[in-house]
Amino acid sequence: MNRPRQIIWLATLLALTCAWPIGLTAPAKAKLVFTDINGKRHAPFTSGKIKAVVFLFLLRDCPVSNVYTPELTRIHREYSGKGVSLYLVHPDRDTDAKAAKAHAIEYKLTAPLVLDHDHKLTRLAGAEVMPEAAVFDGKGLLVYRGRIDNLYADFGKKRAKPTRRDLRETLDALLAGKRLAKRTTKAVGCYIDFSNDKKDNK
Repeated sequence: MNRPRQIIWLATLLALTCAWPIGLTAPAKAKLVFTDINGKRHAPFTSGKIKAVVFLFLLRDCPVSNVYTPELTRIHREYSGKGVSLYLVHPDRDTDAKAAKAHAIEYKLTAPLVLDHDHKLTRLAGAEVMPEAAVFDGKGLLVYRGRIDNLYADFGKKRAKPTRRDLRETLDALLAGKRLAKRTTKAVGCYIDFSNDKKDNK
């Protein structure tokens, strides 16, 4: 193979590798165990019946996050019986179990609530904003991260109604058996505070 063709071949291989969805190895999937605020342990990737795992990062006093609470309840109700596990994750250190439960009661949230003060789930998903969704397929591959829908074009810029429902579209595609490459969209909301993470690791 001459050098120009070799360079093109290597560039193509690199592009395909970068486009491949990232995810969890088999041992990592088995070890991913966490506890919700009620003390129930969850190991979402150990069940062969699970087709998608969704981590939805939210903040109880973020206006944008709270706008989406009815939609989150609808998604949980409509998809939980189809092999989709949805977890509502609180990365904010100021939110304890009591505050998370009060927020869920106020906004009628029904999915399991998880505190992620050490940001392990947050970093696993690559989340930066609240609200932001991360969808893993049943094999542990991260296939989507970003907005729930496009209701917000930017902070303070809201459409009358969304024209794209990205989270639902991703779940519908997975349930239909489609193979998805990783896709990201820009989430609009309140930023997750990682400033104390380095201090904790010292």
